[in-house]
Amino acid sequence: MALNKTIVIAAFSFLAASAALAAEPTAPSQKMDHAAMHQMMCSEHFAREAANLAYLESKLDLTEAQRPLFAKWRQSLQDGQAKAKTSCLAGAEKGAGHHTALDHEDHMEKMLAARLEQLQASRPALTALYESLKPEQRQVLDQAAHHHGHRHAGMMNGMEGHHPAMEPMHQ
Repeated sequence: MALNKTIVIAAFSFLAASAALAAEPTAPSQKMDHAAMHQMMCSEHFAREAANLAYLESKLDLTEAQRPLFAKWRQSLQDGQAKAKTSCLAGAEKGAGHHTALDHEDHMEKMLAARLEQLQASRPALTALYESLKPEQRQVLDQAAHHHGHRHAGMMNGMEGHHPAMEPMHQ
């Protein structure tokens, strides 16, 4: 009899604890902070972009003559990435306030203008690098550029700072 009572008490305690853990957080401090999440997403995105560029550099297996050309292209990309990251983090500081359709359009216009500026700034360095590559290296760069568009559908789509060659190839 004492064993049954112990089992019933243990089962009740387990159910009560499970219900308490499963309950939704109600205090504002327990809810996900939108600004912090946005900041984390920005940081993660740009860290991934840097890693992808390092991966591409390794995958290209550059010659000594090609390394300075890649370095110049990488620097032009990093300059654009720094501006984009600053813009992204500034958006995180604004928080999760209500944004109108006009706010959204304004943000998209600024983002696209910055992206165009980055493409135009990096194009001469990319052209010089591309012209120095062997056919098999060009294929690696071309494939990375082709796969880039397929990897950014979803919540990160349209974010500033993307460059076609910065994504690793599909394996």
